[in-house]
Amino acid sequence: MSMGELLAPGDERDFTAFLCESMGAKLLLSDVTTGGEPRLADDPLASLPETLAGRATFGDRAVRYLFFWLPLAGPIRTLADAPTPSTPRDLVARRLSNEAAEAAGECARDLIDFKRTPVLVLLRSTAFSPRRLAPGGLGAMSLPAAALPADVRAAHGKARRWLRARAIKADPFDHCPEVRNRRPKSLGPLWCWIQPEAWRMVQSGTEVWPWNA
Repeated sequence: MSMGELLAPGDERDFTAFLCESMGAKLLLSDVTTGGEPRLADDPLASLPETLAGRATFGDRAVRYLFFWLPLAGPIRTLADAPTPSTPRDLVARRLSNEAAEAAGECARDLIDFKRTPVLVLLRSTAFSPRRLAPGGLGAMSLPAAALPADVRAAHGKARRWLRARAIKADPFDHCPEVRNRRPKSLGPLWCWIQPEAWRMVQSGTEVWPWNA
């Protein structure tokens, strides 16, 4: 997941249009399939949330991630035919997925396996308050970057270049007086790439929180 991407809802619409119209991506409405068939947005732009999510709270049902399936890179895979977990971490992750599906009244076998399904994932920016935003990030499958299939890695790179080409690169500490004195000498991954609508908000006084937590 490459962090530092600040998108307002209008920017998410532009990004979704690019992914779906130029790259053939499909917006997933759920991480649960119906008998192996994904639940896709017929009208991706109309299906997007109208506002950013706030701080996460217990029981929160806000949309915090947008998942885009890349059908040209491969089919939807579910846990129905997923390999047996081979590490303690994978075993715990599978158990948590099963428990979450059961709690939601869903069948765990119908859950999309994001380790084997080619997707791009947008971690949405967060509205910590009406006048303070925190950046999100752009990721892909639930795999280390080096293990991504070549076509998914290429799609991620193309999407990231599109975002960066129209963004303003900004020091978030310049836009958040509360933490200006906590600025590290080297920003590294804390640099923020602010999309056009979000930048207009920043220019109007909205603060940029440097961390997504």
